[in-house]
Amino acid sequence: MDSLSKQSKLLIFDPFCGSGTVLLEAILKGHQAVGCDVNPIARLISQVKTNVLDPQHLNRHAASIILRARRNASSAEPDEILDFWFKPEIRSVLQALFKSIQYVNHPQCRDFFTVVFSSVVRRSSLADPSMPPPVKLSLTRIKKANRKYKIDLKRARALEPEHVYDYFRLAIEKNIQRMRELKATPRRGRARILPAGHEASRTGLKDECVDLVVTSPPYCGAQKYVRSLRLEMLLIGILPEEIVSADRMTLGTERILKSDVEKNHTTRLPSANRLIEQIRSRNPVRACMLACYINYLDEFAIELGRVLKSGGNAFVTFGTDHISGIEVDCASIFVKVAATYGLRHIATLVDSIPSRGLMTTRHATAGTINDERVVWLRK
Repeated sequence: MDSLSKQSKLLIFDPFCGSGTVLLEAILKGHQAVGCDVNPIARLISQVKTNVLDPQHLNRHAASIILRARRNASSAEPDEILDFWFKPEIRSVLQALFKSIQYVNHPQCRDFFTVVFSSVVRRSSLADPSMPPPVKLSLTRIKKANRKYKIDLKRARALEPEHVYDYFRLAIEKNIQRMRELKATPRRGRARILPAGHEASRTGLKDECVDLVVTSPPYCGAQKYVRSLRLEMLLIGILPEEIVSADRMTLGTERILKSDVEKNHTTRLPSANRLIEQIRSRNPVRACMLACYINYLDEFAIELGRVLKSGGNAFVTFGTDHISGIEVDCASIFVKVAATYGLRHIATLVDSIPSRGLMTTRHATAGTINDERVVWLRK
């Protein structure tokens, strides 16, 4: 990105923007940025992260939010799901804080504090902080658990309402400081987050408007992206059915309908179809996942070819999966798919992953990630 900063302003697009890291880096270098994501909380975080607000204005709102929450705190309404993950007195504080945030009459400031609030939800819960999809800390595991697990369990069981206020206050301070730094950045660009309904294969962007694409599609079956943020989404008022819908729409999702598994999914690549059949003989669900994944990459490549300017570049990061014990090189598959739509392969850069959270093998047919491969394409 440093070399790009010496050029004229570019339009940089991240079609799987997640929490907006690429978008933020783009505007810090003075470029324009566009992002989209099917995950509603990811879109919100990206929007807040790249939207400049007045730190003094935020400070004034912060004091009012906490004061109002303390004044109006009351017992939380029973909720079968949330009662499993939070102590009653902790849920009451979280509920009071979120309700208080809703009184902020400035929409962008309200979004800012909603994201800050979401950042303390996991820490205020009974969930294991080291596990992305929520897993409840349990006394039954204490005898076999490592030292970190024991410390996390002790902390979670000792949580008091005042701790939540402290977490929230500290998170506000840190994020307002980040806002000060963003506001002080000279010649920064602007970012735009596409609304719900726009995704990597259907962006709604104009033909040949993008100079550079930098993105990392979700890995096929390697991580439960939406479910990892389920508690945060529930606490900020996203409905369970919306969460399920976002989970099903996520590329590489494990949430596959039985009717889809029963279909004989294929792709237009004979080599990919042979791979899918190998996996199908071991696990039909994961074969279906991979077929759907590759077919979506096909749709994404079409859209990539449409929105990129002539001479524009795309850097797309993939993990080399092992699905049901069979290696799946998604980077090479994407290169073959993209070539059909006028995207020339320049290089593939390989970064080995000796140890990373995405490598967790949950069962015999789960995916593991041994390395990441950055595919460089040019139109």
